[in-house]
Amino acid sequence: MLRRWTVLLGVGLLLCAQGIEASQVVRRFVLAAGANFGGEKRTPLRYAVSDAKHFARVLKMMGGVESEDQFLLAEPSLENFKRVLVDLQTRVIKASQSSSRIEVVLYYSGHADENGLLLGEDRLTYRALRDAMNSVQADVHITVLDACASGAITRLKGGQRQKAFMVDTSSDMRGYAFLTSSSENEAAQESDRIRGSFFTHYLVSGLRGAADVTGDGKVTLSEAYAFAFRNTLKRTEKTQGGAQHPAYDIKMTGTGDVVMTDVRETSASLILSDELNGRFFVRNSQEQLVAELDKSAGQTLELGLEPEVYDVHFEQRTQLLHSKVALKRGERFLLENRHFRSQVREKTTSRGPALRKPATGTSARYPHRLSGRWRLERSRGAWQLGDDSKAWIFGFWPTEHVSINYSRSGFSVADDTKTGVSSELVSLRIYMPLNMWRSPLRPYAEGGVGRYTGKVLDENVDEVNGLYWGGGLDVPFMKFFVLGGRIGYNRFVEPFAVPVDGQTDYSGMEYSVGLGLLLF
Repeated sequence: MLRRWTVLLGVGLLLCAQGIEASQVVRRFVLAAGANFGGEKRTPLRYAVSDAKHFARVLKMMGGVESEDQFLLAEPSLENFKRVLVDLQTRVIKASQSSSRIEVVLYYSGHADENGLLLGEDRLTYRALRDAMNSVQADVHITVLDACASGAITRLKGGQRQKAFMVDTSSDMRGYAFLTSSSENEAAQESDRIRGSFFTHYLVSGLRGAADVTGDGKVTLSEAYAFAFRNTLKRTEKTQGGAQHPAYDIKMTGTGDVVMTDVRETSASLILSDELNGRFFVRNSQEQLVAELDKSAGQTLELGLEPEVYDVHFEQRTQLLHSKVALKRGERFLLENRHFRSQVREKTTSRGPALRKPATGTSARYPHRLSGRWRLERSRGAWQLGDDSKAWIFGFWPTEHVSINYSRSGFSVADDTKTGVSSELVSLRIYMPLNMWRSPLRPYAEGGVGRYTGKVLDENVDEVNGLYWGGGLDVPFMKFFVLGGRIGYNRFVEPFAVPVDGQTDYSGMEYSVGLGLLLF
């Protein structure tokens, strides 16, 4: 009996301790600011504001941040930025009365120099920023700066450079951390391809789950920083701005590490199965690259995403694979090898000297992008294997494999009587997806409809409707030109009021070559 009561008492004390621990409320505040404009003498950025929104969104979705505890600033003035810092401090003081642990995260993306953040024509010095963060009465202060020369803040007195973060399952850390996208003498770079800065892109990718090396569904501060550091350095080593080295200054006491996000808290997730091995690119329906990561076989990785349709590209050494995934709310979709289909790679040209490597397999693709471009072409050839034909063609490619064209042509039927035919046609070209070709050749099939007008002595004598069908070959070259040849059949009957040599049907073959100009 005594033993039974002892066991029950022990269980009761354990449950009580767990209840006390659960009652310790953790509250996190986030101030995210983006400033594309850094003064008249600096080139405006394009993605600083959107970077701030992406960072704030991922912490709200997976980092336990409530809407009322999030401050998002777009193009703030110095006065506005300082005012929000004061409001943040007031909110934290009030929250500390009901929460046992307070964490504050400040994120800034924009222009900066070795002395401070550039907000329009004004500057917030690094010393003033550190003092403002230190005045916020929180257990943990985390400052993330994605700006040029932002690493200079780690040189200020008050912090000591550490070699590494500690990783543990506990979370009783106290202190501050300053994470920067570049060292004190480096430029922070952004990319049109990822529509954001390299550092923030990889930091957000890591926070979504790509940095979860332990596989526990939680991304710690050290995991997120290590992932962003490694990938930022890798991606910027060959850019025009040069290698970009993120830096940090940390002073924490206690054990463990700060958990930044919990993938299991998201409304939907994409799970990369343990069989997958390669590099992954995940884009949403707006073609924004929301996650990019390397994954090894034997590891299961979960990414927290919003319910939406995603294009997932799986890059291996010898091929590129693609899968389209429609995530539903509350769904945890397991992505496996069977969900992918082979896709051809886009051929590009390097900006600078490079060794020319022969294309192999499905990696060979057309070298000129045509989607969204316009073409003006002048062609000349033969009508019915003898007489002359001339044409102007105006075309547009809504996609890479479809062209819509308007053409005005003239055919000589009988030179001795100055008799001919002119046409105005609207046609559609379908380019064949022959991706195994290791050249810029683009074969196509074409069909069109329009009006054919018979002419005698340059006077219109008759008009009829007609059809055109045929095919051809386009060869883009020098980025702005297209050389092409085509063969087709024009079908129309009795275009003349008076037959020529007793003939009334002038339908026939047309052969022509042309030179086109890609306008824009």
